[in-house]
Amino acid sequence: MKKILVAVDLSDLATSAIDQAVLIALAFQSHVHILHVEVPTPSYIGNEIGPQVIPGESEEEHGRINSDVASMASYMQQRGVEADYELARGPVIETIVEKAIAYKANLIVMGAHNHGFLYQAFIGSVSSGVVKRSPCPVMIIPGK
Repeated sequence: MKKILVAVDLSDLATSAIDQAVLIALAFQSHVHILHVEVPTPSYIGNEIGPQVIPGESEEEHGRINSDVASMASYMQQRGVEADYELARGPVIETIVEKAIAYKANLIVMGAHNHGFLYQAFIGSVSSGVVKRSPCPVMIIPGK
């Protein structure tokens, strides 16, 4: 297990996913690639959904996100793990899977939020979507 992709959403679950990835990376001397995906939102033209667009974010917000993800990589490096990071934009599930394939990941580590039945039934979850499409094993860190 030489390459681990850690998908983070900057929630409290990201910290748990990072901590678990550190343990695995140290045990297997793995390289870790931290990935944060910016979510596109649909635009509306009249009553119909138009093309997906990336919400305009301020440079300040982008800088904060970059700083948070860079801090995660730095945290891992301070613990002896070779780590880097990437900020990507696109549909979350597809982007995580595409990046895992491009990185040739042997494992994906990510958190799962505890949403209720209705949310799962109508919206689904990123973690279940990644598990279904992943080219490699996926470790899900449950929310508390």
